[in-house]
Amino acid sequence: MRDLKLNFVTNTQTIAMDKSLSPLYNYLNAYDSKNSSHYFLLRYVFDQKIYYYGNNFKHPHERRIKKSELFKIKLLGKLYEFFVFFNAKFNSSSNDKIKIWSTAYFKLEEKIDDEKYHVFNPPWVFSRRRDIAYNYELHKKIKEIKHVIVYGNFNELVNENFFRKIDELKQSLKNHVLKENIRAVLLPHDLGFFERLVIQIFKEIGRPSFLLIHGLPGIYGKMDNNRTDFLVVWGEAIKRNYIDVGFDPGKILVNGHPKYKINSDISLTFELNNILVLPKPLGGAPAGDKYELNDRGNCILYLLSVQSVLKKIGISKVRFRPHPSENPNWYMTYLDRDFFTPDTDTLENSLSKSSLVIGVTSTVFLESLINGVSYLVYEPRLENGNGLDNNPVVAPFDGSNIKVPVAKSEDELLELIKQKSKVDLSILSDYIDPDFDAKIILEKIK
Repeated sequence: MRDLKLNFVTNTQTIAMDKSLSPLYNYLNAYDSKNSSHYFLLRYVFDQKIYYYGNNFKHPHERRIKKSELFKIKLLGKLYEFFVFFNAKFNSSSNDKIKIWSTAYFKLEEKIDDEKYHVFNPPWVFSRRRDIAYNYELHKKIKEIKHVIVYGNFNELVNENFFRKIDELKQSLKNHVLKENIRAVLLPHDLGFFERLVIQIFKEIGRPSFLLIHGLPGIYGKMDNNRTDFLVVWGEAIKRNYIDVGFDPGKILVNGHPKYKINSDISLTFELNNILVLPKPLGGAPAGDKYELNDRGNCILYLLSVQSVLKKIGISKVRFRPHPSENPNWYMTYLDRDFFTPDTDTLENSLSKSSLVIGVTSTVFLESLINGVSYLVYEPRLENGNGLDNNPVVAPFDGSNIKVPVAKSEDELLELIKQKSKVDLSILSDYIDPDFDAKIILEKIK
C-alpha cells in the first residue's frame, strides 16, 4: 500500500466505480486489486473507523479509551485465554450430535439443543460453556486479528503482514470446522469481518450458512443480507420486500420469531397523555446497494419537527427514546429540556406506560402494536425523496400499505393525530409468522 500514488483523480484513466462503496474503498480496490478479497472482508471495519464517530453515538470509534478500561479488557482477555487453554488441553468435548455455530440475536440453542443437535458460539465469540471443543492455537490467531480490527489504525489494516495473518486464520478456521464437523453456521448479519470470513469458508466446503434477520429491515437491497445460503425472516411481507429487490425466493425462509405472540383482537390505545417519540437514528456506516452519507443534524430536526406539531394541540411534555447505539445526553444538548425527557427504561416498561408512540422505521413498530399501543409513523422526506437518514423509506413505512397510516410532513402528522388514525392490526400477521419452528432451518442442514 505504501507504493500507491494518489493519481485517482488526476489520472485520465477511467476507473469503474462501485456506487455502493465509498471513494476510498473504490480506490483501494482499483490500485491494490490483488488484495481485493481482504478489502472485502474488512469493508465494514473500514467504514466503522471512518464514519462511526461523534458524541451522538454511545461508543464512537474515535473515543479515547481509559486506562482502567484497557486494563479490564486485557485482564478479561488473559482469563479467557487461560480458560481456552485449560479446556483445549484437559476438557475437550466430542459427541456425535450435529454441531451448529450460532451468533443469532436470540438464544437459538434454547430452541434447538437436544439429543440430535448441539448449538454453540463460534470461536470468535466469548463462551464459558465446557461442552465445546476449544482450540488454543486458533484462539490466539483470532485474538491477534481482533486486536488489529478493534484498536489498529488504517495503516495496520492495509498491511501485507496483516493480510497474511488473515489468510492463515482462514485456513486454521477452515481446518477447525472440518475437524470438529461443524455442519452449519447461523448469523445475525453478513457485514462484519468474521461473518464474511465464515460465510466464505462454509461455501468453500459446501455447508449451509443462514442469516437470521434482526427485525424489520430499514434498507432493502440486493447486496447486504444476500451473502449466506439462506435468509431467515419473520414474515411473508418481509420476504416479499426482499423478492421485490431481486432476491431468490428459494433462499428466503419464513420462520416467525419465538418471542412474539400475535393477537389481532387487542384494542389499541390512542391517547395523548404519555407520548413516546422515537427519533431517526443514523447508522454507524453506509449500507445498502447505493453509497449514501447522512447528516446527524437530521436526528435533531426530526424531534424539533414533532415538537412543533404537538405544541399546536397543547402537548407540553413527551418522552423520547433514542436507538440503543445512540447517546441521549448528546440529544439533550440540542433539545428543549422542558418538553423532552429521555427514556432509558427497558423497552417493555417504556411501552407499558406509553399511550401513543410517534416514530420512524423501526422494529418497535411491531413491539408497540403487540403491546396494544398505537404507533404513528412519521417519516419526513428530503428533497431527493429519501428519509432523513438519506436512505429510501421502505414498506410498510413508506405509505404504500393501506393498513399503516403514514405522515410525510408536519401537516399530515397533525391530521393523523386529530383523526386518531390507527394501524390495522392484521399487519402483524403479515410481518410476523405466528409459529416459530426450528425444523424449517434444521431440515436444510445435512
